Amino acid sequence: MRAHALLLLLPIALAGGCTQAAPGGATPPPTPPAATAAAPSQAPAPAPTVTAEAPAIVQSFRKDMAYSELRAQLLQAGWLPLRDPKCWDNIGGDAEVCDLLPEVDSCSADGYCSMRFANRALGLLARITTYGPYAAHNGTALKARSLDVQAPPRAAPATACPAQDFAQFLQRFAADAALQPRFTAPLVKVMELRSDGDGDQEQPVYVRGPDYRDFDLRYQGGAFHFVGRDGQVDATPLPVRISQPDAGTRLVRYDMNMSEGNSFLFEQRNGCWYLSEDPEAPGP
Repeated sequence: MRAHALLLLLPIALAGGCTQAAPGGATPPPTPPAATAAAPSQAPAPAPTVTAEAPAIVQSFRKDMAYSELRAQLLQAGWLPLRDPKCWDNIGGDAEVCDLLPEVDSCSADGYCSMRFANRALGLLARITTYGPYAAHNGTALKARSLDVQAPPRAAPATACPAQDFAQFLQRFAADAALQPRFTAPLVKVMELRSDGDGDQEQPVYVRGPDYRDFDLRYQGGAFHFVGRDGQVDATPLPVRISQPDAGTRLVRYDMNMSEGNSFLFEQRNGCWYLSEDPEAPGP
């Protein structure tokens, strides 16, 4: 289960869009490198070129606009923060910004940060460079300096589906840790828990499939078992329920110790089943 309870001190809400793929299969312009903790001061990258076909979020971008305004537009338009589980290591120290803003990728010592969002419906990623203080009491002091929207790298070719029947698929998926990354969606929607003056609230983010590590079921000896954060498999068989929200999805859920549990949503795509959501936030 995820251990970080998030404290969000900036406004939440947004409007979105993206740049269109270059014609004829041309390679899009490279993303400016993200600032790192050791990066020296550097001039911010210019705003992207806007074409008539560019989506609303790019057309509405203004260099040095308040980041809180841009963030609100993105969230309102269906974009979600793209969580980097290594944020705390990338930033160093207590890395407070990783708790405040789940989209943070990295920050430099001189005030530049790299923020990332994703829109799974559009199949696009956004990188925003910001400059300034990020705490809520600074209001609009945090400025958005650049915005770049691109399609993500192509996914690796799919391997043979372990089973079309979902119950059989789940057993094989849970039994083989090496199989799980191959049948995890490129972007997994994960529900995190954040805390602010209004109490504990759930907050959805995306996590890249290769970075997702929270599937905690193991199938062995003819039964499912819970897997702890230390990788230890609980010896007690764990009852697992499978429901069908609609024809193309399956919800897997288990309860444990009367008040604990977890759930996972699988979607049917590309001729097989893929883990696509972790819809239940961890307890406070």
